[in-house]
Amino acid sequence: MRGLLIVNKINDVFYQDCDTEFVNHVNKQAVEQGLLQAGQYDEKELDSSIVMQLFSPLFMSQWFLIEQRRNPCSSISCENGFLFVFKQYEEFLIVAISQDKEDTELFLRKKIGVLIRVIEFLFGPVTNEIGYSIFCRRNDRWRFLQNLMKTWELLRKEEHSFLVEAIERLHVNQLVNEKCMEILENAINRLQSAGEKNTHHALLIINSKLLSLYSNRNSPLLAESDVLCIILLARLLFPTNEKLEDLFSYRKPDDNGGSEEMKSPASITVTPPRDRYESAVEGEDSVDEDNYMSATETPSTKIKAENPYPAVSEHVTEEEITEPEHKVLEGITEPEHRPGDITSEGYTTPDSSPSITDLNKLVDNSGRLTPIGRSRSRTFGGVTTGRITPGPGRARSRSLNQDNQVIRDNTPLQRNSSPLLRQEPEQPMSPVIRSSPDHIRQTAFLSTQLCSFSPYQLDFIQIFPGMVIVLLSEIPRAHHAGSLCQLLRLLNDLLSGQKTQVQRVQGHVLYDLINTILYKLASAMKKARGNIERILEDIRKRWDNAEFKSALLSYLEQGAGTDIPPGAERSLTGLHKKVKDLFLHLYLYPYDISPSVSQAMSSVCERAKVKMFDYKDYLSVKSQRNIVMTSYLDAFPGLVHFIYIDRRTNQLTAPSLNITEEGEILDATQFLKNKIWTMTSWMYSKLTNGVTVAMAREGDYYFSYFLWFTDFQGTPLPVQHTYQEGDINVLPGILSGQFYTGLKRHCFPNMIPISVNCYELIMMHVGLVNVQYIISHRQKLAKQLFEASGDTQMNLVL
Repeated sequence: MRGLLIVNKINDVFYQDCDTEFVNHVNKQAVEQGLLQAGQYDEKELDSSIVMQLFSPLFMSQWFLIEQRRNPCSSISCENGFLFVFKQYEEFLIVAISQDKEDTELFLRKKIGVLIRVIEFLFGPVTNEIGYSIFCRRNDRWRFLQNLMKTWELLRKEEHSFLVEAIERLHVNQLVNEKCMEILENAINRLQSAGEKNTHHALLIINSKLLSLYSNRNSPLLAESDVLCIILLARLLFPTNEKLEDLFSYRKPDDNGGSEEMKSPASITVTPPRDRYESAVEGEDSVDEDNYMSATETPSTKIKAENPYPAVSEHVTEEEITEPEHKVLEGITEPEHRPGDITSEGYTTPDSSPSITDLNKLVDNSGRLTPIGRSRSRTFGGVTTGRITPGPGRARSRSLNQDNQVIRDNTPLQRNSSPLLRQEPEQPMSPVIRSSPDHIRQTAFLSTQLCSFSPYQLDFIQIFPGMVIVLLSEIPRAHHAGSLCQLLRLLNDLLSGQKTQVQRVQGHVLYDLINTILYKLASAMKKARGNIERILEDIRKRWDNAEFKSALLSYLEQGAGTDIPPGAERSLTGLHKKVKDLFLHLYLYPYDISPSVSQAMSSVCERAKVKMFDYKDYLSVKSQRNIVMTSYLDAFPGLVHFIYIDRRTNQLTAPSLNITEEGEILDATQFLKNKIWTMTSWMYSKLTNGVTVAMAREGDYYFSYFLWFTDFQGTPLPVQHTYQEGDINVLPGILSGQFYTGLKRHCFPNMIPISVNCYELIMMHVGLVNVQYIISHRQKLAKQLFEASGDTQMNLVL
């Protein structure tokens, strides 16, 4: 029984994620108290008004402890087994509720931290969008976040990388690595030639592991926590559960709807999609040198494993299309003005209806929907178009018929059979994006050195099941995001009563700093039109109000701890909201995407399919058996498993754990995996208490944990200042906060954190091994893994 709630100070519910058991429990309590009538409520969804009425005493008491006593509760344990964990985040109160014995307080705190990180990744500083969505329905947004968190929980149970929150790289030979880098470089070049000039990074993800990363010169560094968020999002948008058993057998459906065994892959030959690629890429050189064909036949079907990862993006069932003879449509655009458009040079939105030059390419680019939401699929004369409600971002595209008129119709939606998406959607409330079945575009906010919420647009391209290319392009006008984030931080600082800037500067100087930021933003956007023009004018009037200026300066000149005047607080609150609206309309407002981008993405996909066709099964196996434990058994007798994490680059090395499932019986590897996951969580709980070396015996196995520091030469560094529980406010990991950066600052106050390297090693031995051998294995294994890793950095720049 689980529930996750986000409320504001007046108990408005901004987000809820509750399972069916928790919903039924709360509804029964409401019926007993006379708030609901039996049988007249939704058994699958919790009414927000019921949450407000039942939980108001708990929420109000927590807000009182936060604002008045400055000593809120972190958790509450009830006699009936319920556990409540609280976290204040800006103007919100996040409450995680669970009655499951497996959910500890540490896990619920981690879950809240990951939820905050995901919200910031998708919405940036405009966190109130989770409750008051302008561009799509709130329930669609909630459903997307709920499935994203479910995907995180599943990955945390299955993958080392999400258990310890570090990136796992695939180890492949030089030939495959060079081929992957060539594909990523070509993908960036194709997207730039299509109009996306600020494309900085390209990643190739295999299942949940990173194979290659390519970055342009002078591009901002890509944070490891952002890479994990990108992998999480890619796994949700393109779910897969391919197993090794599926690679060694093929099945075909029989006449009765069942399946029968076929040959092994060694006796079946397949052909890469060469013809389709050559027809899709115009002007490309011949790819004879990249033709790795070794056979001529293709198996009819391949069995697909059941997918445990909840897919949010809906699939449209495309009608069978007969390609008629047609004429090339010359591009005639129909301009459309939307609120929020900027019409000056350098601040222009893409044209809403760019020219269409190939009808066949429009047919190939249809069918895949963006995240968070709803869709409409329409077929007109052989052209299929898609309508999608965007989430934190995205875009719209329209099609023209042969008379150069915008195609419109109300053809009903053809839906898939996903149990998460059975209810018929309502009419979309915002502009839409048009994408191909293998291409999804999503907005995200990355943490860079210049801005904590730098707006990027992410293009996810599925090459094969489990193999996804991600292209990261900076959104136009992204250079204003740093000033807006600084302004929001200063205003939020004043509203919270902290006035941290006043400790270093006088009130007039702080006022001048805010005034300078507003003036620069207004000057840069003086040619703005629509909603942005109105928002900027409203901000200027609020800031130039003489009464507000006098009250604010009087408040700033007073010492810390002084309460802000009510009038100034109301004005600051309104100003803070308007600045968020400006950020929202600049970076989260849906905009148009030209067909050239969709065609470029289709070209990238087809080219990558040809290049990677002969390696797809090899990479699928490598993603499941990246490193095998057998290569370490001779040098380390008694060692069963290990996890080595280089916190300098947040990369991990660990042998793969492959579970063979036969019916309802699992092999012994599942038993070992459960112990490893349980003991790793226990060791990280000890790390939060200040323990950096721990050894424990669990059943027939010894578990050990080591954390140590070195300089750049690898020389161990003695800790200058030990830390205890409470010294670091975030949990171990990189998703819910930079724990290890704070740890280095605390343990080495006289050194620059970047000059100190941190490493972790978790080992599992059989119980017969002596403790002295465990210490020896730790030193030898750490040295071997450090030398094997070399001095490669996470952010590869070519």
